[in-house]
Amino acid sequence: MPVRTEAMVCNYCGFQALTDEQSDAYTIASADAYREKHHLLTTAELRQVRGRLKMSFRAFAKYLRVSEASPKRWEAGLVQDEAMDELVRLKTDPLAARANLTRLATRLGAESTGSLMHVILQVPRRQPTEHEWRAPKVYVSAEVPEFAPGPTQDTCYGA
Repeated sequence: MPVRTEAMVCNYCGFQALTDEQSDAYTIASADAYREKHHLLTTAELRQVRGRLKMSFRAFAKYLRVSEASPKRWEAGLVQDEAMDELVRLKTDPLAARANLTRLATRLGAESTGSLMHVILQVPRRQPTEHEWRAPKVYVSAEVPEFAPGPTQDTCYGA
């Protein structure tokens, strides 16, 4: 899918060049074309999500439990991977979170009771052996020196 963006063109030779702002716009347009093709959140959607939650980059990153640089990079044109995209959707979109809960409950064999779901998990319990519960008895023996110096800076009681 071709990406179109503004560029400066030399009237004499036709050479094309991008300013820093045009380069940034091209980066975002390219990233968003890829995101749309792969059904990932676009730059505008990521900004919208963060704006809807009224969060700074730092607060949003902390909420997602990622580095602060990650959402900044995503909004600057670095494409998030599928796992990060799903994380953003699950933590910011109630419909996506609810659909995920339904899929998880189905996978785990949940019993549905109205709007609440009860997930029944059968986890085998490990039976501890007797020696795992008792602390071993430790006996310490030491020779008592004939002359016990008083405490000074040079005295070491660990040796």
